[in-house]
This record gives sequence, C-alpha cells and structure tokens, in this order.
Amino acid sequence: MEDIPAKNEPSLPPIEPRDRYGFKKQTQYISLAEYEEWESRYSETLDRRRKKWDQLLRESGLTPGEGGPVRFPPKSAKIKRYVRKGIPPEWRGAAWFWYAGGQKYLNKYPGKYDELVNQGPLPPDSELIERDLHRTFPDNIKYKPDPPPGMTRLSKLQEKQYETVIVQQLRRVLTAFASYVPKIGYCQSLNFLAGLLLLFMPEEKTFWMLYILTHTHLPGTHELNLEGSSVDQWVLMSSVRDSLPQIWAKIGGGLDGSEVELNSTKLPPVTLCTSSWFMSGFIGSLPIETTLRVWDCLFYEGSKTLFRIALTVFKTGESQIRSVHDPMEIFQVVQTIPRSLIDAGALIEACYRRRNGFGHLSQEAIDEKRQERRNAFAEERALIASGVRLSKDDGALRGNFDNSSSSRGQTNGGHHHDLGRRFRKILVKT
Repeated sequence: MEDIPAKNEPSLPPIEPRDRYGFKKQTQYISLAEYEEWESRYSETLDRRRKKWDQLLRESGLTPGEGGPVRFPPKSAKIKRYVRKGIPPEWRGAAWFWYAGGQKYLNKYPGKYDELVNQGPLPPDSELIERDLHRTFPDNIKYKPDPPPGMTRLSKLQEKQYETVIVQQLRRVLTAFASYVPKIGYCQSLNFLAGLLLLFMPEEKTFWMLYILTHTHLPGTHELNLEGSSVDQWVLMSSVRDSLPQIWAKIGGGLDGSEVELNSTKLPPVTLCTSSWFMSGFIGSLPIETTLRVWDCLFYEGSKTLFRIALTVFKTGESQIRSVHDPMEIFQVVQTIPRSLIDAGALIEACYRRRNGFGHLSQEAIDEKRQERRNAFAEERALIASGVRLSKDDGALRGNFDNSSSSRGQTNGGHHHDLGRRFRKILVKT
C-alpha cells in the first residue's frame, strides 16, 4: 500500500538531540551526558556487529541488496548467538518479519490488509484509536515534530495540521486490526506496539506483526477481559518465587505485608507494574535501544524472552528491592529499575549468562504454566455457569485484570480497583 503524503509536514531541525530512531536522547532517568557516553561505545559495537552480519549473510548466499536483506539464514545456534548480540538497526525490521513468520501471512492472505483499510464502516473502537494516535511516542520526532520557532507546543488543531505520514499509517494499521480481530478491537498499548514496528517496516507488515504479537507471543493479553495478562503475570510471579526467593519475599506480599499464596487465585499488587512490561513489550519501561534488543530475541526465540528479561530486571534491581521496607514503596522501585538500563548489551548478557542467568527458562515450561492458569480460569467459568457461588479468592481470579482502566479505557474492577488513592498516586503512567 502506498503512503499517503501528509500536508504541511514540517522539515525543521530537531530542537533537542535525537537518537537514530527519532527519540529524544535525554529522559527523566538518563541524562544527555550519560546517553552520549554510552552511545560513543555502543556505536563501535554496532559497526562491528554490522560487519559480522554482512559476512554471515554472504556466507549463507544471501548477499544484501541496496535495500538490505529480505531473507535470512535458517535458525541455528550460531544465528541465535548473533541475534542476542543485536541485529543491525537498518536490517532489524526485515529480520523480525522473517524470523517471526510474517511472510506466511502475506502469502496466505494476499491483499487482506488493503481490503481492510478500504472497507467500511469504521470499527466500534475507532474513537479510542483516534484519541490515542497523537499520544503515541510524543518524544519521537517522526510522530510528534517539534513545534515551529516561537511556539512551545502545538494545539490539537495544529497537531492535525502537522500530522505526519507515520501517524496516518498508524491510524490505518490500528483501524484495520480492530476490524480484523474484533475480540481485541483496540486496547491501549497496541498503539505503541504498532508504532514501534512502523519505525522499522511498511504498514502492511506492521499489521501482520501486530497480529503475531497478540496471538503468538502475548495470547489473550489484549482481549477485553485481559485474561492473558493475568495468566502471564501469574507465570512471572511463580517464576520469581522459584528463582528469586529473596526478591519474592519483598514483592510477593499484599499492601498489608501479608504473603500472596500463588496456589490461590490472587496476584501480588506489584503485578500492576509488571503487567505493563508485557502488554507494551517493555516500551516505555526499558530505554528504547534496550527494548529493541529485547525484541530481537523475542521475535527469534519467542515469548519466553519476556519472562527471561523480566526476571533479569528484577535480578538487576535486587539490592534496591531488598532495601525497601514499606510495601507501598515497592511499586515505585519496581517501575523505576528498568528505566535507567541503557546498557542493552549488559542486560542481555546478564539474562543469558550461564551462572545466575535465566536462559534455562524454556518455552515449554512457560507454555505449561500458562495452560495451568488457563485451566483455573476455565474451571471458574464452569462453576459460574453451574450457579456455584465463588469464594473471595476465586472472585479475585476474575477481577485481577478485568476492565483495567489503564488499558481499556473502562471502569476499574476487582483487585485493581481496591488498591486505593494512595497507591494510584504512586503509579507512573507509562
């Protein structure tokens, strides 16, 4: 599908220093000096890795053309090692699409995306999509250009006037997806997932990659009842309990300090923080280059990557977590830990090191635990259908993630609703 040119798109130089993807280098958690010191070292790493990838492709008979490679070598121990050390940024989108299996969807459903874009009427969630379009990556110049000289910010009318090509693409992708997958429709965080993909690939490929993310890697996570999110958070918490018992002693309790028993249907309140890690694929939690390195592994190795990285984040912040004494402080600490992890290589290396790493956590183990939790949901639904009254613990299973306002734009319910005003003030919206 051809891009629709934006009207009056400004071509002004950026006011603040930007990275290679258009994001502001400086954040609340990383100073410009820290970023540039890291970047100077990382640029050398990227150059070395690019040469190695180029040689790898040539040895595989896949000499990159002017537009870069479209095919990549079959999966192997060597390729996995290369992916973990980082895919060259300019080849990243093509590699993600190839290893995630995107081509089979293009082949199986030719023209489907164009058909969805051109069909009517608009899906029910179109107003929600429109609301979030201009909230997507406000720190990226491709999504939100700097205001013209003499202005501090753009009005909503001016945002429309200066709407960029990529925002128009994002609208089409999200609208087509909401029509194609009505059981998900639109859920906040899909705009960031699709938005990041669009920085690396055309919109049709972005559409299919969003489908793969929401069905293969994060099944059920973005559906209306968010059951998949609850499933994955239970799996993550049980993994923390088994692998990081001293951290579990700090995060595995309720707001009153009592331990949450994972053999019941409750989840620790800290999952309010960690659920956003998974729903957004760590966007907004980890620095952007670190997020991209995680996605390199995710699309090559599967959803076990998200669990491995989450455990590594906890391990990295172990001293900070163990120093917390007030249960209410744990939320802010857990939210803050990943935001300063700018050294992407160090995080990936810590994740996969043989001793004290998490590379042993297999996809089979993750899928088995996921199924165990899904079975608990199925049993609960059967009880409800038969008219059996649920206990408080059973009700928590249904209420933990239902109708979360942070993701569906609806009224909070169950466990998340009961945390009180004090807790909600601590949470920083990602």
